[in-house]
Amino acid sequence: MTEYRLAKPEEWEDCIELANYVFSTAHRPHDFEQLIPRVYQAGPEMARIHRVAVAENGRLRAEIAVLPQQMAAGGKLLRAGYVGSVSVHPKARGEGHMKRLLGDWITDLEGTCDLLALDGQRQRYAYFGFTPGSEKYTFYLDVANVRHTWKNGELSAYTFAPLFPENGEADEEAAAFAKKLNEEKPLYVVREDVKACLKTFGEQAIAIWKNGERIGYLALCGGNQVVEAEVLEEQDFVPALAAYLKENALDSLFISIPVYETGKAAALSEVCESFTKERCGSAMYRIFQFADVIEAMLTMKAETMGISDGTWSAVLEGQPVTVTVKDGTVTVTGEAHPGADVLNREQAQELLLSPLASKGSKVPSEIWKEHSIRLVPASAVLCDGRRILGNDCWEAEKYERDSETRQKRRKRRNPVPCDFLRPGAGRGVPLPGVLCCLPARTDRLGEKLLG
Repeated sequence: MTEYRLAKPEEWEDCIELANYVFSTAHRPHDFEQLIPRVYQAGPEMARIHRVAVAENGRLRAEIAVLPQQMAAGGKLLRAGYVGSVSVHPKARGEGHMKRLLGDWITDLEGTCDLLALDGQRQRYAYFGFTPGSEKYTFYLDVANVRHTWKNGELSAYTFAPLFPENGEADEEAAAFAKKLNEEKPLYVVREDVKACLKTFGEQAIAIWKNGERIGYLALCGGNQVVEAEVLEEQDFVPALAAYLKENALDSLFISIPVYETGKAAALSEVCESFTKERCGSAMYRIFQFADVIEAMLTMKAETMGISDGTWSAVLEGQPVTVTVKDGTVTVTGEAHPGADVLNREQAQELLLSPLASKGSKVPSEIWKEHSIRLVPASAVLCDGRRILGNDCWEAEKYERDSETRQKRRKRRNPVPCDFLRPGAGRGVPLPGVLCCLPARTDRLGEKLLG
């Protein structure tokens, strides 16, 4: 008979071996201790974040990890859980282990967690109440963009070096610097081990220096994929990226940023050849505490984009919620007005998370017409999720494999022709949706705002 429980410290090596075997069989060779040092070099005490299915002979047949973390948004801390290392032994598939383990995690986290995040196949996790969400911009910067924008010598003030040198010198100072920049983001995950987070999946952490002073850092994957870039002063953001491209003789950079970082988006769109707006990988969310999550995300929206006044009342998966926005201040209470909208989990999360929810979707059309209120927890969450735990669809080498193809495709595209359409143009203008932290663009001007 199979036993389902939390892993024991003495089973730690078995947890690692199972994950390595399952992911190596399904994708490519994996070494989780090297890929995710934040967890798998931390020692046997991390066994506690794994639920396992144990056969009668004591061998592990499946496991799922959930790492609890704090996520900060709008000056509020949310209790988040990141689901990963979903591993079922090939010979034990079809026996219901994943269903049981993830179901046990969800039951266990009710009341102690505000939301769960993962990266996975849509229909597979929809069974467990997860809904796709999160959007990002990916900008394409090439050598011609840099050559025609900056004259010779204009980028010479910027230099680059490993954020964490191999000799280990000044690691604590560099970690404190990177942690400070991380915590200045509109939304961030509290990082206990910054160095491990910025080294996960083979990422390179590069310090940015200007005139001998450290002003920021880059996190790169695959050589030219910028998955994170932070600077002390926003005016240095794009020139620093251009200087890195030039100093390293790269043909191009692909720069990903959350959609709500409109200042960065506006600056990049003035220089970059093209951009795409897309879902953050296969990001999916399950909200436990609707009021707390809505308040945190909507407050962040008010701080980064500006929102219109209004009131919305609903019962979401049995949880009464009334959202009021007055002069940019967000208030969320745990009560519902008479006649409030009533939505189940699937409908509520689609309304809050999906940028494409519309008439004909799971959300009743009369509710959609009255309330365009979407919430995007942001790519920052999933970036940290990837650095913390493995997932069943992450392909760190895919960027390298697809780089040449993506570069050719983007070069064929025309740059955005009109400033009015640039992402971030008109920063602060309260365009839809209210919770979504969308850049101020004209792609959905016809939709109604909250209230």
